[in-house]
Amino acid sequence: MPHQRSSWLIAMAALLLTGARCGTGSATESTGLREAIAQNAAPFLPGAPVQAAVLLQLSDCSGNLRMVDLLHRQSVREQVALRVVWYVGAVTDSSAIRRALPTWAQSVALRPAPAQALRELRRLGHVSTPLLVVFDAGGRVRLTTQSPASVREFAGLQRILEGLTWIAEL
Repeated sequence: MPHQRSSWLIAMAALLLTGARCGTGSATESTGLREAIAQNAAPFLPGAPVQAAVLLQLSDCSGNLRMVDLLHRQSVREQVALRVVWYVGAVTDSSAIRRALPTWAQSVALRPAPAQALRELRRLGHVSTPLLVVFDAGGRVRLTTQSPASVREFAGLQRILEGLTWIAEL
């Protein structure tokens, strides 16, 4: 029990350090994000991983794709399925971004970031990339976070993502 409690405290501290935001905004608050993920989301099935999107730009691909790598770790990918990579920047950036993605992510949809989704993310306080957005079974935004800035934040975000099973139980 003490180990579980300290693990929870570490995960919550990492959540705060990464600038993550949690919540279950109303349908009107996340319409743009909900519609954007719905274009790429698989139907929800009980026990299936929750859906996620990553927002990035070409400059992130020069060494700041740790979050994408984290989503491929077995303990995380059992809980969170990356459905789309949204990008900001020129349409011509898409081919370079695709090449920079890890091999496992080559089959993930790559789309320009929808303007309404960007407005909603800015409203939530996110103004830089890369960014992770996790949705629950109803398409509501449940977690947004910038890429971890340190090894400690990376480990904390991994623990948080591994614990997202509660979203599927709503």
